[in-house]
Amino acid sequence: MILNIIKSIFLFFIISMALGCSGENKLTNSILNKKPVFTMKIHGFGTRYRVYVNGIEVYRENSSASQVTTSIPLNQWMRAGENSLKLIVLPSKKNTPINVKSEVNAELYVHNDEEEKQYRLGGFNFKGLGDIPESELLGYRLETELFRRDNEGELIAQGVEITKDTIFDGVVEYNQILTIPNNLPLWAFFSSDDVQNESDLSDEEFWALSAELRDHLKMIQDKLIAGAVDEVMPLFEERNNELDKAFYYSSGVMEAKLRDSFEEDITQLNMLELKGRNVKYDSEDNLKLAAILRSQKGAAIVGNYIDSQGSIEFPIMFRQEDGKWIITR
Repeated sequence: MILNIIKSIFLFFIISMALGCSGENKLTNSILNKKPVFTMKIHGFGTRYRVYVNGIEVYRENSSASQVTTSIPLNQWMRAGENSLKLIVLPSKKNTPINVKSEVNAELYVHNDEEEKQYRLGGFNFKGLGDIPESELLGYRLETELFRRDNEGELIAQGVEITKDTIFDGVVEYNQILTIPNNLPLWAFFSSDDVQNESDLSDEEFWALSAELRDHLKMIQDKLIAGAVDEVMPLFEERNNELDKAFYYSSGVMEAKLRDSFEEDITQLNMLELKGRNVKYDSEDNLKLAAILRSQKGAAIVGNYIDSQGSIEFPIMFRQEDGKWIITR
């Protein structure tokens, strides 16, 4: 009797261990637990659109005449667990229908660093004639090794939510939440203080805040023009450290790249002035990041080549902590 009980306990222990480890083994064998690289593949034409990840605008197309095919790295905006995707499709002109011949594909993919095989996790396939097919709006789950549909999969994609006539009549927004287990660290901006929402500011408050951050960037630009690169590099410490981790570089790689750009590029450029209201405050939808931008969402620090055509932008994004502005991207 005692022997049978011991056997039963032992068998229960073995089964429990096997079941308990199965989920861990699935994720251990997944590229999500190795060196995942997330990208947004975009292909669009015939209309205007914007793409967001976790409330951060990662791509904007302002011309319905453009045809675009591109891939955007996303690790610096992603996190372990819940992530949000949003596509906003805008007609060519206000209060007109969206071009029925237009198409916008914004799809989230993942691959292991230095490997070519890519796996689709989610996203949107919009066609002007019929929006997004109803079958593609439903939620699903994926297992995390080959990323196939699995009712018990660890990756969970909620159904796509649709909102119409948001910015103005005719605009359509698509939102999707994906729970993606992975080993990326939590970037500082996710847990930082909320920045001021530009839409909540009075005109006076808006331009005062714009001037505050503009003058901060002007100080940086003036030092770069004067060749005082050593004095500004510490301001980019968080940005450089997090980007090293996001893309699996050795520590110091992004700092070296940025320093090289400052030292080599600035001397070849005629830097645009930072003064008055030629730049303005812009907060991201998640209210965790903000920037100072020129028209058409252009970076505030930008220079035109002196001896040739073209220009270089130096985009900078801030987060806020205890009232202090910190360069984080």
